[in-house]
Formats: sequence, structure tokens, C-alpha cells
Amino acid sequence: MATLEKIRQRGVLLTCIIGLALFLFIFTGVDFNSLFGESRTLVGEVNGEQIEIAEFEQRVEEAKAFFQIERGEANLDEQTTSQIRETVWNMWLQEVLYGQACQDAGITVSDEELADQILSDNPNPMLNNLRLLFNPETNRFDKNILVQLLQIVDQEPTSDYAKYWAYVERNIRLQLLENKYNTMVVSAINYNDADAKALYNAKKAANIEYVQVPYYNQPDSLFPVTDAELKEYYNKNINAFNQKEEQRVIKVLSFAITPSAQDYAETEAWINDLKNDFATSADYVAINNQNSDVPYQGIAVSEKNVDADLKAFAFSGKAGDVFGPTLFGNTYKMARIVETGISAPDSIKVRHILVQAADAEKTQQLADSLVAVLKGGADFATVAKAYSLAGTAQNGGDLGWFKEGEIDLEFSKVCFAAKPKEIFTFPMGGAIQIAQVTETTKPVQKVKLCVLQRKVEAGSQTYGAIYGQASAYVAQNNTATAFVDSAKAEQGLYIRTYTIGKNDARVGNLEDSRQLIRWAFGKKAGNVTDEVYECGKNFVVAMVDQVIPAGTKSFETVKTQVKAAVIQDKKGDKIIEDMKAAGENIAALGAVASAQNVSLSSTFIPNIGREPMVAGCIPALLATKQIQYVKGSIGVFAIRLVSEVPQGEFNAAAEIAEYTNRNPFVYTTFESLKNSAEIIDNRINFY
Repeated sequence: MATLEKIRQRGVLLTCIIGLALFLFIFTGVDFNSLFGESRTLVGEVNGEQIEIAEFEQRVEEAKAFFQIERGEANLDEQTTSQIRETVWNMWLQEVLYGQACQDAGITVSDEELADQILSDNPNPMLNNLRLLFNPETNRFDKNILVQLLQIVDQEPTSDYAKYWAYVERNIRLQLLENKYNTMVVSAINYNDADAKALYNAKKAANIEYVQVPYYNQPDSLFPVTDAELKEYYNKNINAFNQKEEQRVIKVLSFAITPSAQDYAETEAWINDLKNDFATSADYVAINNQNSDVPYQGIAVSEKNVDADLKAFAFSGKAGDVFGPTLFGNTYKMARIVETGISAPDSIKVRHILVQAADAEKTQQLADSLVAVLKGGADFATVAKAYSLAGTAQNGGDLGWFKEGEIDLEFSKVCFAAKPKEIFTFPMGGAIQIAQVTETTKPVQKVKLCVLQRKVEAGSQTYGAIYGQASAYVAQNNTATAFVDSAKAEQGLYIRTYTIGKNDARVGNLEDSRQLIRWAFGKKAGNVTDEVYECGKNFVVAMVDQVIPAGTKSFETVKTQVKAAVIQDKKGDKIIEDMKAAGENIAALGAVASAQNVSLSSTFIPNIGREPMVAGCIPALLATKQIQYVKGSIGVFAIRLVSEVPQGEFNAAAEIAEYTNRNPFVYTTFESLKNSAEIIDNRINFY
């Protein structure tokens, strides 16, 4: 009754709200999604063109199928899946932006053009690089395999192969659009002799000697700065402080989920309870495999490969001897010697042929006939190239060197038991391996050791206590000031600061921290988490310290960064002044190093790394032959010319042709289209 009364009391208000909404909808065309917030199904929008979550997820599934089939992996980890989503987003942006630009220019990609790229005698280069379409017998792309794939796609339009092909076809169509548009852009640009000369000069290179003096040699305290200097630097370099997307600065407090003393005691008691059965039971392998973090695999190991903690025990005892349990780091271990006196190679080299026919009987017949041919003297590598279905076929079936257990466990055991040069077979699923051990290392002493080990983990009580500590912290410190000050006052609590973008995969090195990013971008500066986030092996609480809007960052926001840059610039001036006082003898400045073939065409300097200012001084160095002093990113460089790298005669037409063939506009064209587009990115609402 009380609820009904409240509805009656508010009836007039509700009627007014509904009436207003209907008025806006009928007379102004306002839709309810705009009135009450963005559509919950909209992932993104580019210049008015939208993509809904259903379509975006379909594209993600297509990309997943592609990568799973090409890599031969059944499952993809979260990091790979996150990268795939980013790839799909960028592909969609390219499709829309190039599609709109091509439409404006009257450029299209017809179905006939696409079919020609796929089924002609000169197919699209992407097809030549696909693992699925590779024929090991011809060592190249096979059009017949492609035709078979297209038949499967036609018959099973919802299969993983159909998704795989949808991703491939989408890539090829996009590639055609890009190529057509970029060709139009390139054809609209004319180069003159001055452009060609600039391109030629940019390739001039020098062999140099240099001395580097790092900035940290000078203490910051010697270089005071004023606000006027900082603002002057900020205004002069204001473009460097522009950012395309909004960012958040968050302060994060982590509570490590680590085991307590009680957890160690409980694990010790647990493993001690197992000791008698493990030491005396004939079924010790089953006991191990039911309780150990690592199962026993029956592999003989050499002194070089045995668990370092157990080496002394393993090679000094006899079968049946038991060691431990003993704590090593955070893991309790006990071991039982299974077998000693084993003399065997540590590694072997094997080659193989993987065969599979229409059914088990035909597979066996094929394997038997190939074994007979090989035993009759046929060349193994030639047979492997002709018949093996494995990726190693092109290498004559060579698997290379491996230790026991480094490849399929059962197959490796059979290989280690085989005699060198002996041809043998091993069934593997519906296929059969035909193999031969070609080389072995010198026999060494080995032992079989069954190790029962258990890592000490935080138990439920500890887990709950740590969660409670984190939860209590945010409950008691739910303001920005209290959040920071309490951590400073409490021993063992350290706050870390991170600057994040809304599409970052994680916060720093925190596992599973995407959830924290989603929280932060739904909050304002000063907000503190009202819940605890579990990020891998940590409980995490956080506060939003700053909201940095897209556009030019304010002076106050970047003041610390600007101050560091101004101090570094002053240090550079002082170091150069000291360098010049030494005259032509750069060896007096420090250790002399050299770099070869340094030019404007690359900012990466051999033996130094990325130093664009060093590359930028090369023209002046070649022109004046005098020592150049350069403020680099990590220190100041005194650079002396050793010799000029010989260069061919100037040819304007050749320079222009070479530059055009490098297609330098592929990246810049897309970036230009993106910078001028209106893009709405709502991915954070879903991932």
C-alpha cells in the first residue's frame, strides 16, 4: 500500500516527464537513445557510420577463427584476444574512412575485381602467405586447396572456415580500396628537381666517432629554473603537449595475495601426512599425480637437467630412497628415486613423415608402403617432401635436436628408445608418424625421479583477510586526500601512479586490470573505488587523481615534465660549453666510440639507438668537417667525421621513382583521414 501511495504522489511528475519525451520525439525528432544516453549497443561511430556490438563481435569471431587456424591453436589467451579486438577496430576504421574517401572520389571495388584477386593466376599476395592454403609438396600456395576451402564455406556458412575466409576476404577488399586511393594520392603529387635533390641529400651518410656525456653527470640542483622559463618552454613546444584522446591519472594501492604463516604450516602438515604413503606404496606415481603441482612423466634426466634443489640426492641414492619434504622458497618438495644407472643420450636429432589418408586402413597402408620404400634405400628427405603433411616437410622432415619430453611426451619416449638410423612408426590420433633418429649426443648418466611438490598458496582464510584489509581501506579512506595520506602513514603501503587511456589493455603490469580502466573512465577526479578489484595476485583499490581531456594539456598538468625538459636543456648547454673548452681532442672528453653509415634517412644510430638529433647533424658535419655538439635524448654528443660514405651520382628521375615506390603515403594518408574524422569510440563500455 505504501508503494502505491508513493506512485500516486508522483503520478503528476511521471506524466509530465513522459509527455515531454513524447513531445520531443514527435515534434523535434529527438530519439530516446540520445535523450537518455548513448545506445548500449553502439561500439563506435565514424563520420555518422556506426557499428553495433553484434557486428563488431562477429568480426572479432572471424578474426579469432583466422588466427586459430593459421597458428594451429585451439585457444587464444586474453592478451591475444585483446590484440585481435584492437586489430578489428583498426580494420573497421580503415574500411569506413577509405570507403567514404573512395566514394567521394568515385572509386569502387567491384565483385569482379575481388574475384580476380582471389581466383586469377596471379592471386593477391596475402593468399601466398596463408598457412592453410600452403601445399607442402609444391612448397607454395595451392589454388586447388583454395577452391576446396571455398566449397566448404559455401556448404557450411557458419563454420570456423567460413569465419576464417570472411576475415581474409575483408582484408583483400580493404587492401584494394587502400591501394586505389593511395595511387590516386600519389598521382596527384608532382616532384621537381629540388625535391629530388633533397631526397638525394637525405641519403648522404658518414662514418663517425663520438663521445657521449650523459645528462645525469650533472646534478639537477645546479640548474634552478623559474616559472617564466617553464612557461616559455611550454608555449614554444605546445604542440608536443597535444593528445588525441582523454586520459586518466590514477593512484593505485595493491594488496598482494600472499600466503600467511598459517598457510605454510598447513601445507607442511599436508605434505608430511603424505610422506609415508609416498615412500612405501607401490602406487606412489598415482599418489604423486593426484597431489603434486607437477605430474610424474617417467622421463630420465641427466645431472644437468635435474631439479637443482634435488641434484645431490638424485645422484647419490638408490631406487626407493626418499627425500624431504623440504621447503625451497615457497614450494615444499619431496622426491623418490625410481630408477638409477641409466646411460642414455641427453638429446637426439630426429626426422619424421606425418601421413594420414581417408581412413585408418588406408593410412596404415600408406605408412607401410613408405616404410618399405625407405628401408629399400629411398631418400628420407625426398619422401618427406612428397608425402608428409607436417610443416617440416619442406625441410625434409627434420625435427631438429630435442630432449626427452620437449615434444609430444609419448612420441619422444619412443624416439629415445629407438636405435639410431632405425625406421619406426608411431600412431598419433588418426595419423601415423614415420620417424628415424639420425644423431644422438654422447650417453650420460641419468636418473628417474618422482617429485611431489606443492607451492604454498594463500588459503581461503588468508584470502579473505587480505580482501578485508583492502575493503576496509577504501571504506575508511573514501576521499582523495585520505586515500593518499593514509597510505603514507601506514607502513608497507605504497601508492603507484599510472596514466592510462581508455583502450589500454592493462594498468602497468597488473594482470586482469582492464576492469580498473573501465571503472576509472566512468569516474571524476577525486573519486575513490567503492569496491575491491582482483587483478591477478593482487587486490587493488584506486582513486582518480586527474582527468586529462583530449586536446592541449594545461601548463599545470605538464609542469613537472616541462621542468625536467628545461633542466635537461640547461645541462646540455653546460656540457657543450665544457666540451668546446677541450678543443679538437674529443678523446679528452671520455671514451671514444664509433658508428658506421649514419644518415638522415634513419633516426636509429648503430651502437647508440634512436637519436634523431645525431642523425640530423650529419649534413652539417659533412658540409663543415667540424666537430658537431648535439643534445641527444640521453646525453650530449661530440661528433667527429671519420669519412663520408661514397654515394652514386645524382639522378633526379631515379630518386623520385625510388621514393614513390616506397609508397610513403600509406600510413600518412590513413592518419590524415583519421585526424579529420569525427570518431566516437565506445569500446570501453563493452571490454
